[in-house]
Amino acid sequence: MEITNRLNLPEAIVKAVSTELHNKSDKELSATTLLKGIKEIILERRYWEKLKDDAADRIWAVWGEAVHALLETEGEHEFSEIDVHGFIDEIKITGRIDNYNMEAGIITDYKTASVWKTIVGDFEDWRMQGAIYSWLLYNNGFRIEKCRFIALLKDHSKSKAKFDSNYPQSPVVIYEFQITKALLEEAGKFVKQRVAEYLKHIGKADDDIPPCTDKERWAEKTKYAVMKQGNKRAIKVCDTEIEARQKAESQGIGHYVETRPGTSKKCSDYCVCRDYCNFYNNIVKQQGTSEE
Repeated sequence: MEITNRLNLPEAIVKAVSTELHNKSDKELSATTLLKGIKEIILERRYWEKLKDDAADRIWAVWGEAVHALLETEGEHEFSEIDVHGFIDEIKITGRIDNYNMEAGIITDYKTASVWKTIVGDFEDWRMQGAIYSWLLYNNGFRIEKCRFIALLKDHSKSKAKFDSNYPQSPVVIYEFQITKALLEEAGKFVKQRVAEYLKHIGKADDDIPPCTDKERWAEKTKYAVMKQGNKRAIKVCDTEIEARQKAESQGIGHYVETRPGTSKKCSDYCVCRDYCNFYNNIVKQQGTSEE
């Protein structure tokens, strides 16, 4: 991947945010890679040398790497940056665990995150990542009792925390859960399904690989806002156009329906291989046509 530098940042920053492909072999998939959409996984690997990203857009990666470097010190019975792996069919499943306490059977992973993630309680990706790590360790004969994610909130505001009880009260958030037999079975099933899907599509042409799911794209559905002429705020936002038109008609003259197109936030803002994705390009073309 080529790291561009539109702001002419110091070379040290550019080097710090440069990255390598997570798994270089088609026969390897990491725990975090498995959480992506199959189309993203394949296209990212297929076009890695042609992909571009700007240093300024990757700046938070510097903090993330710095946090991990500072927390690598090992305590008694603790091991840092453990590489563990297993196999499903011919695919090697890999994981790098930030910290593992062998005596207590606790996995600890360090994260940098946004306040919004904690407010909405969107921890499913962390839960599954921890479950896969646990599944790998368990299958290698290690004891697993609990998984902990310690997140540093990069945009935390002390003043907001003081006046809003629903706002995270600390810039550090801990998300943890017990490892059960049922969770290990769930993780194993998830890995097998993802590997099967990966093997099914790895040999297909770009456009024949099915698009990532709504969840994987962080998709928001199209909404229909009932508006009153002269007002900037909607009277009501509806899931269907029929409902919105009925509401607008019931409100009388001067009311109308405004369509708010759904977005796939990961596609537009965070997917580095989007230029090679027919799903994304079709979205761009449709939006361009609608604006003309």
